[in-house]
Amino acid sequence: MDIIDQFKRMIKESALFKKGDRVIIGVSGGADSICLLYLLDRFRYDLGIALHVVHVNHNLRCGSKLDEHFVIKTCAALKLPLTVKNLEKKFFNKVGSIEALAREYRYQAFRAVAKANKITKIVLGHTQDDLAETILMHLLRGTGFMGMRGMIPKREMQGVVYIRPLIDISRKEIEIFLKSEKIKFRNDPSNQSLKFFRNKIRKQLIPFLQKGYNENIKASLAHLSGILAQDYDFIERQANKHFERLVTHQGSRQRSLSLNPLAKLHPSLQRMVIRLTIKQLKGNINQITFQHIQEIADLIFSRPDQAVVHLPNSLRVTKRKNSLDFSILHS
Repeated sequence: MDIIDQFKRMIKESALFKKGDRVIIGVSGGADSICLLYLLDRFRYDLGIALHVVHVNHNLRCGSKLDEHFVIKTCAALKLPLTVKNLEKKFFNKVGSIEALAREYRYQAFRAVAKANKITKIVLGHTQDDLAETILMHLLRGTGFMGMRGMIPKREMQGVVYIRPLIDISRKEIEIFLKSEKIKFRNDPSNQSLKFFRNKIRKQLIPFLQKGYNENIKASLAHLSGILAQDYDFIERQANKHFERLVTHQGSRQRSLSLNPLAKLHPSLQRMVIRLTIKQLKGNINQITFQHIQEIADLIFSRPDQAVVHLPNSLRVTKRKNSLDFSILHS
């Protein structure tokens, strides 16, 4: 199956678009996002969708302005609307890795443009390689069920649907396609730097696994992701039913769950109900790790009434006599 057939199959099987959709495409200028741009441009009339390109210039290297000009020129040639966002250096005054902070700003920029243009779908050029790298990153850092499923073709977060039509296609297939179509793209030299964790996975660990253990490791991890995504979806559906039964209070900054019935749930459902509660309260579960969920479980079973667990982003979980209270502290 060639790349175009794979692309069409993913869109159909995962119901990624419907006629009349207006979508944002994140385009860096690299092979993956340029491939995505040209494929969506080629089939946008068949799909009945309108495209709006967003390019985020992180201003982290001397070639970033050339990437920006390349994307501007490409969008002009395709007659597609484009918004360029430039990352200010002061953004990196925050605590965290450059890689993580750049990603955070990028997604903020996508959501801002989506909101300004009343668009609810954002399309990203993540590939099978990105999926395999993400799963291994999560595994090495420590993760649960959710982390092991990696990225999925279609996921809603904070009122926006993120779509990844290339997630079953390898980076090598994309580069072969672009070469055959004589489509130019930009190479980011920072992708070679081993100071970034993802690049270490890509340049060192995956080749090691391919050579010594499984030459199809990326496809195997993608297959695992697909299975876990289905299982996760089933458990999440069951957890939603339990959440509706267990919730005793819902406010703008607080959720309360009935403690004893929560404690009696199977640990898998219990963890999922906790995640759903946090997601409903703050809109996402960013920075909430498996270790945080374990701390809440310890709070339920091993700690006295009025005990508290403090989580990232001013989130607090308090054990009461009959309830578990989740609240966001006023800043």
